[in-house]
Amino acid sequence: MNCEIVQVGPHIVYLIPFNSVETISVAFAVPVGSAHESDEEAGISHFIEHVAFKGTKNFSEFDLKYSVEVVGGTLNAFTTRDFTVYYAKVPYTSYQITIDVLTDLVFNPIFDEKAVELEKSVIIEEIKSYNEDHVSRVEDLFIEAVLQKPYSKPISGYEKTVSSFSSQDLKNFHERNYGNLRVLVVGKITKDLKKYLLNKLQCYDKIVKEEKPPLRFKKPKKVFEEKNDLTQLHFVHGTVLDFGVEDEKFRVFRVLETTLGSGMSCLLFKRIREDLGLVYSIELLSSAWPNKTLFSIYASTSKEKFQKYVEEMNKLTREDIGKDFFEYGKRRLLGKLQMLTESVSSLFSYALGYIMVGLKPKPIEDVIKETSRVTYKQVLELWKEICSKDWYWAFVVPKGYKPF
Repeated sequence: MNCEIVQVGPHIVYLIPFNSVETISVAFAVPVGSAHESDEEAGISHFIEHVAFKGTKNFSEFDLKYSVEVVGGTLNAFTTRDFTVYYAKVPYTSYQITIDVLTDLVFNPIFDEKAVELEKSVIIEEIKSYNEDHVSRVEDLFIEAVLQKPYSKPISGYEKTVSSFSSQDLKNFHERNYGNLRVLVVGKITKDLKKYLLNKLQCYDKIVKEEKPPLRFKKPKKVFEEKNDLTQLHFVHGTVLDFGVEDEKFRVFRVLETTLGSGMSCLLFKRIREDLGLVYSIELLSSAWPNKTLFSIYASTSKEKFQKYVEEMNKLTREDIGKDFFEYGKRRLLGKLQMLTESVSSLFSYALGYIMVGLKPKPIEDVIKETSRVTYKQVLELWKEICSKDWYWAFVVPKGYKPF
């Protein structure tokens, strides 16, 4: 995997050629997200991402979408705690209009007052939907239990804060925080495309001081939220590890993670669901930063089966992971890494993941070599390290039920 990096004023451009295809995937990533907001601004980055699609200086609301979709492409955006990302995938021949659309979405949104007021109701409904979805709610509750502010705030904000935003509030936040970009292009990259993109970016040279909010963790604890309409309990439990994406140990973690929670043949699915029938859903929800990793497990079960779930998980923490499961996890991860090279979309997501934690995308062939060297002993040692730590727990439970 080749990755060319070009500095264009305040912007960093990552170009990854995949010339056996006739498409390109492009992301304009703005280094601002919910962690950069004050308490009163909670949700404003996500709000801006929504309202940008309501119209820009050079494109109407209709034209923004139509210009990309009429050629068979896709246009979308998302907000995280650290970034707001606008992205598109189109046939290569439509690179000019796509770059124009993404540039205008990022730098020239209008923030029309009527559009802002209309979008408020949409986002408030989105917040209500998340809060009523028990999986989404327990994931947010877990993050609130683990992380200190500003990272613990929900990305969509709160009904109270979203209701208070005016068009001018959005303009002010946008003016303060939108400038420097990380741009990623994966696919058929020609000299003409590269020239057009770099020339376009040169027109926007405003430098914004990038703030790096402190990533701080609370002490492990158990938190609960009761719901009237539940018969099952939904929960996330996990712990914080003192290494991140940049550490050699992260390769060992990826093998362990795959061993435990990837596919229907993984250890947790086989033991907890198939052999014992204790859950319907069980999955890993790990997050990683350059120097920290959050390991966590989501599951849902009935009140009658929860204590048995805890007993079985405690057994797993005292046992060695079987060598057969280790071999499965390692081989599966290596296969998934190899398959990244067959798809522009997969390679795009892989590279964007690195960029969004402030790192240069690592060549997949290097990751494969490092993964190949991971041993059973290393995975066992890491599992024992994880099991020896204090864990956080977050629950959404039926009214009146106390799991502990």
